[in-house]
Order: sequence, then C-alpha cells, then structure tokens
Amino acid sequence: MPFTDPQGVPVSTYRLQLRKEFPFAEASRIVSYLDRIGISHCYCSPILMSAPGSTHGYDVNDYHRIDTELGGRKGFEDFAGQLRAHAMGIVLDFVPNHMGIQGTSNRWWQDVLECGPYSPFADFFDIDWGEPYQTSRARVLVPILDHQYGVVLEAGRFAIRLDAASGNFFVHYEDLRFPVCPDTYADLLQGAAAEPGCAEEARLALRKLADGFKALPRGSEGPIPRGPRQELKQQLGAAARASESVRRAIAAHLDVINGQAGDARRMDRLDAIIGDQHYRLAHWKTGAHEVNYRRFFAIDTLIGLRMENPKVFEETHRLIGGLVREGIATGLRIDHIDGLRNPLEYLERVQTLALRDGATATTPFYVVVEKILAHGEELDAAWPTHGTTGYEFIRQLADVFVDPAAEEKFTHLYSALTGAHESFADVVYVNKRHVLEEMFANAVTHLGHQLANLVAHDRRWRDLTRHELVVAIREIMAGLGVYRIYRRMNAECRPADAREIERACATALRRNPNRDAQAFEFVRDVLIGRYPPPSATLDYRVGLWRWVLTFQQYTGAVMAKSVEDTAFYVYNRLVALNEVGGDPAAFGGTVAAFHAANARRRETTPHALLATSTHDTKFGEDARARLYVLSEMAGDWADWVREWSSLNRRHTTSIDGRLAPDANEEYRLYQTLLACWPAAPFEPDEAFRARIRDHVRKAVNEAKVNTHWLHPNEAWIEACDRFVNGLLTASTGEEFLTSFAPKAQRIAHLGLVNTLSQVVLKIASPGVPDFYQGSELWNLTLVDPDNRGVVDWTHPENFVSTVGALPWRELLRRWKDGGIKLRLTQELLRFRRGHAAIFQQGSYEPLAGAGRFAERLIAFARRHEGKAVVVVVPRLTAALGCPPLGLVWEDTELALPQAAGNWRDVFTGREWPAGSSAPLAELFTELPLAVLAVE
Repeated sequence: MPFTDPQGVPVSTYRLQLRKEFPFAEASRIVSYLDRIGISHCYCSPILMSAPGSTHGYDVNDYHRIDTELGGRKGFEDFAGQLRAHAMGIVLDFVPNHMGIQGTSNRWWQDVLECGPYSPFADFFDIDWGEPYQTSRARVLVPILDHQYGVVLEAGRFAIRLDAASGNFFVHYEDLRFPVCPDTYADLLQGAAAEPGCAEEARLALRKLADGFKALPRGSEGPIPRGPRQELKQQLGAAARASESVRRAIAAHLDVINGQAGDARRMDRLDAIIGDQHYRLAHWKTGAHEVNYRRFFAIDTLIGLRMENPKVFEETHRLIGGLVREGIATGLRIDHIDGLRNPLEYLERVQTLALRDGATATTPFYVVVEKILAHGEELDAAWPTHGTTGYEFIRQLADVFVDPAAEEKFTHLYSALTGAHESFADVVYVNKRHVLEEMFANAVTHLGHQLANLVAHDRRWRDLTRHELVVAIREIMAGLGVYRIYRRMNAECRPADAREIERACATALRRNPNRDAQAFEFVRDVLIGRYPPPSATLDYRVGLWRWVLTFQQYTGAVMAKSVEDTAFYVYNRLVALNEVGGDPAAFGGTVAAFHAANARRRETTPHALLATSTHDTKFGEDARARLYVLSEMAGDWADWVREWSSLNRRHTTSIDGRLAPDANEEYRLYQTLLACWPAAPFEPDEAFRARIRDHVRKAVNEAKVNTHWLHPNEAWIEACDRFVNGLLTASTGEEFLTSFAPKAQRIAHLGLVNTLSQVVLKIASPGVPDFYQGSELWNLTLVDPDNRGVVDWTHPENFVSTVGALPWRELLRRWKDGGIKLRLTQELLRFRRGHAAIFQQGSYEPLAGAGRFAERLIAFARRHEGKAVVVVVPRLTAALGCPPLGLVWEDTELALPQAAGNWRDVFTGREWPAGSSAPLAELFTELPLAVLAVE
C-alpha cells in the first residue's frame, strides 16, 4: 500500500543530472549551496556504469560498478560524505527495466551474443529465441549495420580478428566488434593448425586448444559455464603472445576466411561463420519490424531485463542494495515501472533491500516510481511505494493557470491557421496505429501468434485466425486510454483495469465498424480474465496469464512513443499543455478540481514528488508558465500569429508544391520562441539560432508528418533550418524581430506571476517538492537534450546572498534576473524544512475568497498540532497588470481561519488577526502572493 508515515521522507528534493562534465566532485561543491536554499535531499540521475559518454545514465551496462566517468565509488562516497555533513540525504534514480547494449561494455550481453540461449545470462534478457526467420541456430537480431548485410559483407567491411591480449576472436564491423561462439573457436583453431607452413609445435598447441573448445558443454546439457571458456581464451592469448608461429598460422587462416572486397565467392566462408553465430547482424532499419527482444520504447540499444527473475533482481540490486543498507542511499526513484512484468512483486522486493540479515522493517524505505497517470487514474493501492515522481502535478497547475474560457477561440484559430480539425483523441489514435505498425509490429504479431497457439487447444475458439487476433490486439492497444493495466497472476482483475479494457475494446470496435467483433471481444475477455473458464486446466490458465503479462509490458511503451513522442508534436493548439503527464485536450480546469486532487493526494500518497520541471519535460516550468498567459489574451495572440505568418512567408520553401515549414510547424515555433525568449533585452545570436534549429528538427522528426527519424526528408529539414535562420537573423528578420521582441517581453513579464504562484503551490501542497537543477532561477529550457545541459552554478551560488538583502519590491522591479524566484524558493523551502510536520502531516483545507476577483485566487490552509499555514496565490491575472498588487484587487478579500494567534506573513512579517477578513489590496502589497503562518 502507498505509505503515509513521514519518517525517512525527504522534505524537498533537488535533481542533479550527473555526467562526465558534471561528476560527483562537482556535485560535492554545490552541496552547501543546496543546503542554504533549504533542500533536504539530492535526487541523482543513475550513478551505475553506463555507456561511455552517456549524458543521462539510463543506458546502464554494469550494475556492479559506479560509473568511473562520474568518479567511481570513491567519488560517490566523498559526495555522500558532503551530504551527511550537511544532514542531507540521497535519492538515487534506479533503472530496473532495461540495460544498455551499445559497444562491448555490457559483459552479460556480450556473453549472450557468444553463447545465445546457452549463456548463463540468457534468461537475464527478454529475448524471444523462437523467431520464424531463425536458422538451425537460435539467434538474436542485432540491427546495427549502415546498409544491407550482403552489401556490407561484399564490401569487405566484416573481418574476424584475434585479440591476442585477451584471447578472444571477434567479428569486426567498423569500430564495433562481436564475440564468436565456442564452436567457431574450435573451427578457427583447427583451420589455423591445418594452414600450410604451420610449425609442428604451433600445430599441436592449436589443436589442443581446439579440442578444449570442442569439449565445452554443447548447450543441450545446460548453460555453457564462463569459467572454462575464459580459461581457454587466456591460454589462447598466452600462446599467441608467446609464439610467432601460432600468430602467423592464425593470421594466415583469417586472411583466407576474411576474403577480399568485391569477391563475393571468397566471402562465402566468412558469411557462413557469421551466420553460425547466436546473433544476426542486420541493417539498422530491420529492427523496427524484426527485433526479437523487448526494447525500452523503440530504442534498439536498450534491451529489456527479466526483472521478475529472482536471480536478475539479486544481481542488478547487489550494489544499490548495499548502499541502501549502509544508509548511504536514503531513497530510490524507480525508472519506468510500467515496463516491468510484475511491478507489485518488484516493489515488494525493493522494500527488502533496506533489511539487514534477520531484520524486519519498522518503517518503509522511501521509494517513488516514474509513472504517468492518465486523468482520473490512481496508483495501484497495493503497491508498497510513497507515490509517483509527480508528472500529474504539472497537469494540475495547467488546469488552474489556463483560462478555459479561451478554448473555443484557440480551437478556431488553430484550425483556421493550420487546417487541423482533428480532435486530440483522433491524433493519438492515428499515431498509435502508426507506432504499432512501424515500431512494435513484431511485438504485436508475436502476441497474436502466441495467443493463437494457446487458443488452438480450445475447440470453441481455435478457428479465430492469427490475422484476426493480431488486428484485435493492435486495435485494443490503440484504444487503451491508460499506459497499462496491472493484472497479476492468480489475482482478479482490478475493477479499474477492467473498465479500461472495456473502454479500449469499445473504442476499437467503434473505429473498426467493418471488423467482426468476435476476436476483439475474445481478446478483451482474456485481458480481463473472463476467459478461460474455471474448468480450464492449470497449464492453460497459466499460459494465458503469462500472455496477459507480456501484453501489459508493451502498452506503456506504445503510449509513450505515440503520445509524448509523436502526438505532442502534431497537435499544437497550446503547447504548454503538451507536457509529460498532461492532456492537450483539457483546456483549463477549476480551482475546485485542484483542491480535490491535492486533498486526494494527501489521503493516498502524501509523500509523492511534486514536479514542475524534470529531465523529461517538454518545456521548463517557466517556459510553460509564460505560455499559460496566452489563454488570457486569445484575441491578441490570434492577431500576432497572423502578422508573423505574413511577415515570414518569404522565409518558407516550396517543396513538392507545399511550403516548408508547414503552418502547424510554424505555429508551434512561435509558441516555442515565446517560451524560451530571454527575459532581458536580447538579440538572437548563432548559439540561440542553433538551439532553435535543433529543437525544430526534433519537433518535425518526432511529429513524423513531413519527415521521420527513420526516413529523414533532408530537403524539408534544411528548409526548416533556413526558416529559423531567416526570422532570427537581424538582417533578414528585422520586421519580425521588431514585432516579436516587445510581445515576448510582455508575455515573459505576465508569466512571472504564474511562475511565483506555482513555486508556492509546489512547496506548500501535499507531497514532496522536487526541484530540477537550475530551476530555482529562470528555467526556459526546451525538451532534451536542451534541458540536460550542465548548469553554471557560479551564478546562483553568488546570487543567493545578493537577493537575500533586497526588498521584495526591488526584486519585483528587477524580475528579469530571476532573483525574485530564487529568493521566494529559498525562503519558503527553509520555512518548510523548519516546519516539516505541517506540510508532511497537516490537514488540507480549501479556502474561498469573496469579491470581484475571488475566482482569480487559489487559497488553502494546512494545520498540524496547533500550527497552521495559509497559502494565497493569484491566477489568470493578465488583465490586472503585472505585478497585480494593491488596489487592482478592489473588493476581493479572504476570510482567514480561526487560529491560536495572529497570522504572520512568512515573507513580509505583516500580521492579520485570526478569523478576520484580509483584503487582497492589503495582503498583496509587497508581493502578489502570501503565505501566512501561526506557529
């Protein structure tokens, strides 16, 4: 069950993106600064050994080591020591779903490539060894080549070579190398021994080694142990290093095998050897349709782990479990929980990591999960976790800062300018179908065939064809409104999951009226558990349960690729809503719904993270805060876009009778520019143009309308580059820049109010406020990689002292430097840390204002054991000016709750009697917000 005990729970977290350019040593240097602004826990990106040069750490290739590029174990312990010295904790980001397999660093994967299903690590990875295209040897697809396999082979770009230092034979391709199986060692060594001119001593040594490899278990006897293989390789390496005759014989034989470029006949032997391995080297595009392992989303270099295997859990959590038991890691963030076969079982095991031998848990270990909740969806109440990483809080904020009254105007403008008339639901469906057919075709086909094979044993259903089942599975996946369901083996389907599957099936049938409903309803009943009947054999029931578990593992990836990574770049009505966890179809909400969500979180997951920016968000928190303002000035926005579109038409390019960028891409670009335009006076330079070009390239490729990562339309991309350069260069875009810059400044200034309000709401609402690196100042970043860069910490460290000495009015006057946000964040975080119980355990009581602008307020009280806090922030205030202070609030007032003393403003020190009505004209005199406390 979600945990409510506050013991061991962070008061606040601060996310650090570690990388080679920002290792533990640099993180250690800013610990005192983070302590100074009130942070209780550092929340670190993955620290385990990842692919060389990784900028994110999610491509872990060794769970037994801390990344040496970050500073290794010593660097981490020094960093942890700095945190302990400041009484701060560490929440570690952990990746259980997948491993990185690029290059040769992942020794488990390399062993699987060498021995296939007979590797001791074969059951660590989610691989289907029964692919229909297999030869007599089970193979895993490796889609890595830059051209068709035969073209690469005949161009002489493959070669088998011996690494004498390690005694390993490898298949080389460019700068990559792949291991060969033990049978191949035996064949190569026998061939070398038979080479003319091979000295007798070398011949005997080579034959002896060949016999040793032949004598290894053949696989049918069980896994081929690593120890004997490694010993034989060491002997081979030693022989090659010690004997020139051995080296010459091996080299001569490899020369014959490797052949010559252009001589197809002489490549036959090399082709036969490569074909005899436990992997199939293939063109990189082949992976889209024929990959036979579960991937993270659609990334070929990230392979799914079988975390349900206890041995896999033990090996992957050995190091991290030690850090937990030693008290060094005080919390875990679990990445992509939806990719796991059994999240409940996994989280139960995670809770045991904190237990020393023979111990029992007295308090739960702090664990949050990366989980995107659909509107109205709640975390499974059975999960032993403190909650999610907080994407849903971003949606809450969007609901109260976007004016729903503007929806019709925005929809009309968007349709008129772009010709887009589809609903967001239709856009999602179309893109789900595309993603399912282009990126997950093999997975869906396998699910259909597996189900057909199971049902073949039931004479009542065996006539359902493979094609019918594949179509039904694909369409139900496309209609699913949540990331996944969570049916467990030997358990009834949760009512919430059953409802989602019913809806998905109904949607699938509505969108496919000409299809026979029987296969759809059958798949629905299997997923819900209505089929098979109780009379079915245990083996049959278990087979279908396992099928359901596999189905569930794929739907989250399908949703993420089609919604976050596609539809969010296609449907651009108001891109501030196109956020991870968000719903672009929901144009604003109510304050009452915001309060209801906060109250519900307090009851169910009071220690979940509250996020406003993360390493995965599409826009930084202040970029979104600005764009919310557009909903308050829809008429102005429409005029601006029409003007800019007219001015910039000359920068477009005609490609096959269409203008590039198209109107939808151009409309998105103007919103993007408003979102990230610097607050201070600014003239675009090449660095800014490059940043926008990169973002536009990502946006148009992700949209998959005019170009695609897999099939790039270079002419279109180049036209988009020219468009960006044209309107952001002074000599060619003067008219546009003259019009745009003052409007961008106006939006930035009005967005300030939303920024300050969301800072306060995040820190004071039920949950743990999470701050992304650098977001205590202006965070105008765009989607990754823009938001994963290295932060210049010198500025905020020096700045924090300066802003602390300035009056609030002065900070508001000089708002462009971000000091007002830093000061507000620091003072409220420090107050929260000093009064943690109010925020971690306190009640949540919505408050309502009175007067003309009462609907433009969000107010609530938190109480705990005689202490209390009242929070009052504004919303939708563009018409009141910026900042909205004093008399602009006219007769609006807030009735302050009764309390055991006067209410004191945490920021200004002003006091109001308990039970009195506080006029907003007085409450908001120095700051356009208030946090009042009775201590």
